[in-house]
Amino acid sequence: MYIFPPRIDNDAFELEDFNSIVLLGANGSGKTRFSVWIENNWENVHRISAQKSLNIPREVSTKSKGVALEEFYYGNTNENKDWLKRDGKQQVRWGGNPNNFLLNDYLHLLTLLHTEEYEASVAFKDSYQEGKSIVKPTTKLDIVQNIWEEIFPHRKLVKLAGRIDTYPTDSPDNKYNSSEMSDGERLVFYFIGVVVCAPDSAIIIIDEPENHLHKSIIKNLWDKIESIRKDCKFIYLTHEIDFAVSRNNSNLIWIKFYEGSDRWSYEQMTDNDNLPSDVYFEILGSRKSVLFIEGEKSSHDYYVYMQIYPEYNVVPLGSCEKVIEATKAFNSLIHLHHLSAKGIIDRDRKTDNELNAYKDNFVYTPNVAEIENIFLIEDVVRTVAMILRKNPEEVFDETKKRVIELFKSNIHDQAYQHAIYQIKTRTNHLINIKYDDFQNFQDNFIEIFNNNNNEEIFSYILKRFEGYIKLNDYSSILKVFNHKGIIAHSRVGENCGLLSRQYIPFVKRILKEKDEVGETLVSIMKKYIPI
Repeated sequence: MYIFPPRIDNDAFELEDFNSIVLLGANGSGKTRFSVWIENNWENVHRISAQKSLNIPREVSTKSKGVALEEFYYGNTNENKDWLKRDGKQQVRWGGNPNNFLLNDYLHLLTLLHTEEYEASVAFKDSYQEGKSIVKPTTKLDIVQNIWEEIFPHRKLVKLAGRIDTYPTDSPDNKYNSSEMSDGERLVFYFIGVVVCAPDSAIIIIDEPENHLHKSIIKNLWDKIESIRKDCKFIYLTHEIDFAVSRNNSNLIWIKFYEGSDRWSYEQMTDNDNLPSDVYFEILGSRKSVLFIEGEKSSHDYYVYMQIYPEYNVVPLGSCEKVIEATKAFNSLIHLHHLSAKGIIDRDRKTDNELNAYKDNFVYTPNVAEIENIFLIEDVVRTVAMILRKNPEEVFDETKKRVIELFKSNIHDQAYQHAIYQIKTRTNHLINIKYDDFQNFQDNFIEIFNNNNNEEIFSYILKRFEGYIKLNDYSSILKVFNHKGIIAHSRVGENCGLLSRQYIPFVKRILKEKDEVGETLVSIMKKYIPI
């Protein structure tokens, strides 16, 4: 069990186990102090700070392996091993200031690598017997070299006694000392070397693992590093969303701020949150503002919104509730990712007051009851008829007549469904009001049902719908009419010369085209789905 630092709300946070963790937070949020707390309270932790010297000594001398290990782990060596682990590490490796001290351990790293290389070479030589085959050992320096050369295929390393040279792959005669490598090359060598040399089954903390590195190599580098130390656990500290996205299957902990006195505001982002971490990462990786929608990737909603809002990363979340929750959650973290989120939910039977409240949270609704109705908009029908060389006037008039007839035949059921929705919504709101005690709740509960005006609500809606029919108000009917058979009953497909089932796929194909007609349909639909 891994117990994490105290939280401001006093709720304990712990993990049974983990492979890797990303501590994500803005600069100044207290990530480094958070990692220092972990180092001081957990066992077998090796921490790499963001503040570190990358000066490579031109040459090093080997030492006994025990001394080299202690100097690398703790910054010093001492016969009192308890003092070395408890106090020596703090006083020497971290200079008594673990939060801000400039870590200077490149010398210790190279000394350990060369010492291990020397001992492995001597052991290999001593085990040699003429005529017998022995396996050449793979040293830690071999591993560092192999990964480093994979990351930088245009460079090669040369291992010499006490030093390392490098040269361009296509120019082996132009060797130079590794101390003259670029900042990125030195940092990659350092990261690989430190992880390779970390203690067995260690928890390795890396502060700013992406710093000074080109984005094109970061994911590949840390994937390779993690793969060679499967016995270890990794904790990354970063303010870079791109790096967090690159760490698949990591536990993501958002560090909000440090209060002082070893107390933080932080929380884990999991798939149980309002915004699932996999969705969050998918969005951030696209670097586009996001449009959350109802439905699935196989739905008409997804296809239509993808075509009319290509500047957004369209993410289907299934239900209306999830869209609303995710939009709020994503926008609450805007200071971390600088991307905006909007949501689109079906209008269905929602009231104007509800829709206005949703707009305050950047959640919008089309001016049709459901997505199928968008294919029956007057200008859409006329445009499709024109493409298929049919008379737009005749096709639309027939479509309009049949839709209004269908609405008229279903008017009582439609009014009933709208009334029930409004009554349930209002009742639920009144019931959920907080009361002082149970008796107060009971009295108000009875009053809610004794003083209802349900019949008035139904009558008002029915009268409004009858007005739409009387006025042939086609647009208003599309805005309130939920009926899955509306396309088939309208016969819009047949009137355009298609089978009924071919109509929507045909319109979707036009939307996908980037020609004049496709752009016309996009602009028409956008007017009905404003965001």
